Amino acid sequence: MSFFILLTSLLGGLALFIFGTNLISDGLQKAAAVEVQKLLGTFTRNRVAGMLVGFVVTIFLQTSAVTSVLLVGFVSAGLMTMEQALGVILGAAIGSTMTVQLIVFRITDYAPWALILGLLPYLLAKRRRWRYLGQSAVGFGLLFYGVMTMSSAVQPLKEFPAWVLQFQYLASHPWLLFVAATLFTAIVQSSAAPVALAISLAGQGVLFLEPALAIVLGANVGTTATGLLSSLAASWEARRVAWAHFFFKIIGALLFLPFLPSFGRLVAWTSPHLARQVANGHTLFNVVNMLIFLPFTPYISKLLERLLPEHPREEKIAKYLDEALLEVPELALSRVRQEILRMAGIIREKMFPRIMQPLPLREEGLLRKLKEVDNVLDCLYQAIARYLARISPGDEREEVEKARLLYIANDLEHIGDVMVQMARQWRKVEETGLGFSAQGQAEIEEMYRLVQENFEKAVEAFASADYRLAVQVIKQHPALLKMEKTLRFSHFQRLQQENRLSLETTAVHMDLINHLLRLNSHNVSIAQAVLGII
Repeated sequence: MSFFILLTSLLGGLALFIFGTNLISDGLQKAAAVEVQKLLGTFTRNRVAGMLVGFVVTIFLQTSAVTSVLLVGFVSAGLMTMEQALGVILGAAIGSTMTVQLIVFRITDYAPWALILGLLPYLLAKRRRWRYLGQSAVGFGLLFYGVMTMSSAVQPLKEFPAWVLQFQYLASHPWLLFVAATLFTAIVQSSAAPVALAISLAGQGVLFLEPALAIVLGANVGTTATGLLSSLAASWEARRVAWAHFFFKIIGALLFLPFLPSFGRLVAWTSPHLARQVANGHTLFNVVNMLIFLPFTPYISKLLERLLPEHPREEKIAKYLDEALLEVPELALSRVRQEILRMAGIIREKMFPRIMQPLPLREEGLLRKLKEVDNVLDCLYQAIARYLARISPGDEREEVEKARLLYIANDLEHIGDVMVQMARQWRKVEETGLGFSAQGQAEIEEMYRLVQENFEKAVEAFASADYRLAVQVIKQHPALLKMEKTLRFSHFQRLQQENRLSLETTAVHMDLINHLLRLNSHNVSIAQAVLGII
């Protein structure tokens, strides 16, 4: 066999393996990610339970990367502490080794059946979940074909003395193999691929156990590269999760590398077969790593919070909109809901309490500060709109949900705009040095109170899908319309009585009433979207 044909077979097998792995991961994510999300949110109350859940979840999803993405959302939403998330990360690392364990079973002869049985539902099933499961089965078939192709390709390597010498050189330099495996894994974005290659080489006697284990350690570190790169422009929670994953892997690898001969002897006891030993070494490394770090997760969590503190400018960064979920519409839409609730929380905490403070208590630079808050809302709305446009097309229900979420985000963005316009009116009052009449101030505050209550009800109706609350908001609108006319008439009466304060601030007074009515119109629009009226 010529070297070109050998290299072609080896790379072709590797390509089939990586493609099969992606098909499995993608299919299982789409078929079961929603259930997995519920599992993560329910059974991670302590670090040990979190570790076990991370292990089980990653076996189902066949990737620790998506598990990490889900963790970011839970930590950001306050549904899970960073300490709990660290336990899940350690468990997910063990779960991700199960793909390699499957490889060393002699089931490659059954690869065609995986393709056949998977292709039928993938092409013919009408229900999406069955199509996704069929896709995963096809992925398993391709993965095993890839392993079989790589094993066949490396068999004649012994016929090339130059390559045998190269492997012997590398075997005497495990650090070099470790670095090469780290870089290779970072490029192909799959830790299973270099480990499968090492198993193929070891199975043919080309690579011995210790250098194969150096490749395994490098693959474990290299798999963290994807998370680190994607977290650069993400929220501080995402960065902490990514760096925790890297910290566990790199410290563990650096602890193991100096004792590679001892680690090799330990792994050799687990099986008489070299290929199985490599797979067991992959699993054993992650199990020992978990046992080392799990007791210290509270301290590691605090350390990460110190090293990666939240920056005020990060308010403009969408916390929940992870691109890794774009291919899973149900999960992606749930993340959009979280980001919309974050927008509502910003309005509730940073705009509503400040806009109606009495003149003597009003903070300096209110207009400038509210403009900064509105800027954050604008950025989040733009991020939500772009994210919704990029979510993979789903069924009719999901497409309607996209439109509904966009409408609600748009209404929240407009509420921020109205608040800024109200602040401009208050600045006009400050410039006159006057305030409203006592009756006029009381009337506006009463209307404001009702509008704020409706906002709270509309947001709660959206958060909990409470149709009853949404109906209340809509039914309240006619009363506010009537109130607006009553306040105008009351103000007109004060003008006729030549009330000096009313005369000086009449334009501002009327504009504020208009703005409050506009705010409530957006509340009603949100409530209508909750009910599906779009």
